[in-house]
Amino acid sequence: MKPARSKTSSSKNSSQPLIDSAHRKLVQLTLPFDSSVEQPAIHESRMAQHFFPSTAKETLYTSVKRISLVYVGSLEGRPCLTSTQEAMNFFKQYWADYPANDQERFVVACLDTKHRVQCVVVVTIGTLDASLVHPREVFKPAIIEGSSAIVLSHNHPSGNTEPSREDRQVTERLTEAGKLLGICVLDHIIHGDGNGQVISIRERD
Repeated sequence: MKPARSKTSSSKNSSQPLIDSAHRKLVQLTLPFDSSVEQPAIHESRMAQHFFPSTAKETLYTSVKRISLVYVGSLEGRPCLTSTQEAMNFFKQYWADYPANDQERFVVACLDTKHRVQCVVVVTIGTLDASLVHPREVFKPAIIEGSSAIVLSHNHPSGNTEPSREDRQVTERLTEAGKLLGICVLDHIIHGDGNGQVISIRERD
């Protein structure tokens, strides 16, 4: 189910999307959460009746929250990652725009049903040669965005793009987790720092 769109002005959001220069596409954005958005009283009443029946009571075991997702702009003109080469080209540009500064960084690109890039989110920043990746953090932005698929990517500070055993294990683990969630892991792109080389684990294997 897609979150309802809000007409709330983007100036009310504490976090703004990072928009690239005119000759490049938007490659990274933050998800604005605005708890101050006021909904019509009738709408609140209906929501309360739907999610919290009159018999429900707040206890030590209940959690009641209200979160509003505010979409700013449009996905029109976003790059589409419909092939291995497109994914490699996209992340080659991404890592040029957002270098990892000698640390291994793991990111995920969330894609809609047409495989347009919705956002690129940094999942972990690790040590010089390793990063810890958990499915919870990887799929959280994809679930919030209502994504159909994701593409994984991380950098190798050494410049060597050869996938390690850990790289392959992470890819396999996240692929299996994605199958349970109905979110396809299309590929995993490795970028070599310093030389700009990129490889696809799917293509390499």
